[in-house]
Amino acid sequence: MTVNFGNVTSRYAASCDDIPHRFFDTLKVRGIVWEGRKVAEIGSGTGILTRKLHKRGAEVIGVEPSIDMRETAKTLESKLYLEIPYLTGTAESTNLPDNYYDITMIHRSWDLFDRPKAIHEIKRILKDNGTFIASDSSFLMTHEVVQDTMTFLNEYVDMTPPDTKADSAGKVNGFPVEWLLEWQQADFTIKDFYTFSYMVDFTLQSWCDRVGSLYWLSHLDDTEKEGLLQSLHTFLSRRYDSLQEFTLQHQFTVCLMKK
Repeated sequence: MTVNFGNVTSRYAASCDDIPHRFFDTLKVRGIVWEGRKVAEIGSGTGILTRKLHKRGAEVIGVEPSIDMRETAKTLESKLYLEIPYLTGTAESTNLPDNYYDITMIHRSWDLFDRPKAIHEIKRILKDNGTFIASDSSFLMTHEVVQDTMTFLNEYVDMTPPDTKADSAGKVNGFPVEWLLEWQQADFTIKDFYTFSYMVDFTLQSWCDRVGSLYWLSHLDDTEKEGLLQSLHTFLSRRYDSLQEFTLQHQFTVCLMKK
């Protein structure tokens, strides 16, 4: 059976929209208030987190270098009658004003940045006593479909983690210890550092969509990625019912800091 995976950027937007309500609940009990707060999300991608912040009353802006990602975000928001500003920029050079934001957030991308430069930039744009939230989330390797997927991908792509994760001396809650030390050395005060589990339902097609957004496939062009995902879907279809849903355990990690 041939499956149409569609536009790569649109697939990313749909498959990564799995940030659970519990994330915001855990921040609420730790005193984080969104309404009326000036919030900058760095590396906002297709606006998955940005929209959730906007709906909670934050005066949020997304910073994203990819034109495709920003355009997809605007397209999705126009369908929801939302108007959220996006700015061309990077974690190292956001193009945002000094000492302006109450909260700065980075989700699922800290390992991709020049960390010393990103830390300096975040300190620059945050108000005194401002809040920096670094978070990450991913599926765990507990389900057979994930294990079979990784076995398949190992035959075709380099599954080495990004340098900062691969070379780490150790991890705490999934974060390299170097990150925590760097934040502390930059005079961020770590107020809390925690993790929780959550569940996400998939079909084989939505799972393959999710795989298409993984870091390890980011170097492939659209045609190569489409072919690989098609082959993965065929491979998994021989082992699992393509119409049946399955549930994968995920882990969410949050580091809550003050400037």
